[in-house]
Amino acid sequence: MKWLGGLRISLLAFGLLTAGLIAAVLFNPQWIKIEAILVEMPSRSREDLLFQRIQKALSPQLQHYAGHFFWQVPLEQIYTMVAKDKRVREVSVYREFPNRLRVEIVPHTPVLAFLSNDNRFYPVAKDATLLPGQAASEIADLPIIRGEDLKDEPRLRAMAIELFDSIPLEGSLRKNAVSEIIYSRKDGFKIFLSGSGSEIKMGDSDFSPKVSRVEKVLAYLESQGVKGRVIDARFSKKVVVRVRNSP
Repeated sequence: MKWLGGLRISLLAFGLLTAGLIAAVLFNPQWIKIEAILVEMPSRSREDLLFQRIQKALSPQLQHYAGHFFWQVPLEQIYTMVAKDKRVREVSVYREFPNRLRVEIVPHTPVLAFLSNDNRFYPVAKDATLLPGQAASEIADLPIIRGEDLKDEPRLRAMAIELFDSIPLEGSLRKNAVSEIIYSRKDGFKIFLSGSGSEIKMGDSDFSPKVSRVEKVLAYLESQGVKGRVIDARFSKKVVVRVRNSP
C-alpha cells in the first residue's frame, strides 16, 4: 500500500535525523551546553520599568547556569529562586533545545505607592502586595498612600486599592486629581485633591456610593468657585462640608 511506503520513508527520515543528532552530540558535546539565558516578559511593553529592574537583578544570578549541559539545568530550582522576588507575580522556566534557557516573568503591577515614616516608597501591587522599597527618584508617578498601619496590614492596603478603584477617570473627583490617600484608625481613609485643595473623609466602607455623593458636592462647590473645603462623607446618607481648620 502507498501509505505503508510513506510511513517507511517517514520512519527512515526520523531515524536518520535522530542518528544525526546523536552523532552531533557524541562528537561535539559542547553543542548542547547552555549558551543563552533569556529573561523575558510575555507580550510586554519595552517601557515596563519594573520588569527591567527585575531582569537586571536576576540576569547575573542566572548566568551561574551558563555552560551546564542541557539536561543538568534544574528548572525547579530556578523557578524557586525567581519566585522569591516579591516583585514577580508569575514565572515560567523552559529549556529550549539545544542550548537555551528561557525564563518568562510577569511582574506585579504597582497601582499605589506607600510612603513610610522612613521616607521610603513601597509600590503596592494590584493584589495589595507590598513591593520592595525604592527611593523617591525611582518611584513611578503613582498616588501616595500614608499611615503606618498600611505597612503591616494587607487588608487595609486592599481597602485603599478598592477606594482608588471606585474613583472615576473624569469629573470633579477623578483619579489624576488624587495626590494622597491617608489612613488612620480614627478617621479611616482621607483623600487629598490637588488643585482644589480639598480634603475628603471617606471612612472605611461603602466607597462607591460615597464617591458618587462627593462628586456631586465637588461639582457644586466648583461652580461656586469654592476651594479648600473639608468634605466629610463618612455618613451613610449625607455629606457635610465645612471650612478647613474650623471646629
